[in-house]
Amino acid sequence: MSEKKSNSCSDPHFSTQKSAILGIWDQMQRLQTDFAFAQELGFYYTSPTWHTAQMILDLGTGNGYYLGKIAAQFPDKVYHGVDTSSELITIAKNEAGCEKVTFTHSNLFDVAGPYDFVLMRLLLQHLENIQIVLDHVASLTRPGGSALIVDAHDPFRYFHPDLPEFVEFFCAYAEHERKLGRDRRVTSRLEEAISKSPEWQMGDTIQLLIPSTIPGNLDLFTRTYSLLVDLVEQAGELQYDFLSVKDAWRRWSERPDAYTQVGLNLICLHRV
Repeated sequence: MSEKKSNSCSDPHFSTQKSAILGIWDQMQRLQTDFAFAQELGFYYTSPTWHTAQMILDLGTGNGYYLGKIAAQFPDKVYHGVDTSSELITIAKNEAGCEKVTFTHSNLFDVAGPYDFVLMRLLLQHLENIQIVLDHVASLTRPGGSALIVDAHDPFRYFHPDLPEFVEFFCAYAEHERKLGRDRRVTSRLEEAISKSPEWQMGDTIQLLIPSTIPGNLDLFTRTYSLLVDLVEQAGELQYDFLSVKDAWRRWSERPDAYTQVGLNLICLHRV
């Protein structure tokens, strides 16, 4: 298998031809956008290269929900979303709100540029070799342009009261992914890749802590984590006592004092 093909999606978590997995991703991508979008906007408003960019590419756009919200907030740009899932792209096309937002079903290595700004939101954690991804993204980005990587910052994850059943499940899932080369610790992998790339310079890095105390977020988090357990079970790679995890999660979610938080890293790269 070539390096490029190893980064295309053979991950069973993305077998969206299966209706159950498609439904999970469609819901999760909306929920993950809704609980973080308002806080992510600060990056866009304070980024000079974002304000001057006209042609925007979103790699791993999924159902297009996030890109649609960005386009609604900044309607003076042209947006194109790409994803390896034809089923999610069909949803994106059906829900596209204006002619300035388009979508294509494609492997990321088949995408051609140039673009002024490239988005990669919750993408790199699912890919094995981010070095060749960044090298290709450099070919898609105009010199002077930028790329924004949004990915998980797991050290910020927290539960009150303690939820050991879910934490142990999540650690088992993350370790399983890591052994297959899909490492959630994107920032350290990214720093190594950038050090080997003459075409990128590291820009600003922002760490966002998103708490469940924001109105509506506890429900969004509760639904997202429930879907994650369902997704890992449906993918069939990890053998686990999913019923026990679901039961513990349900009981925790019903507690009046339940609190959780998640973290995101926003990392801006500048094309030399």
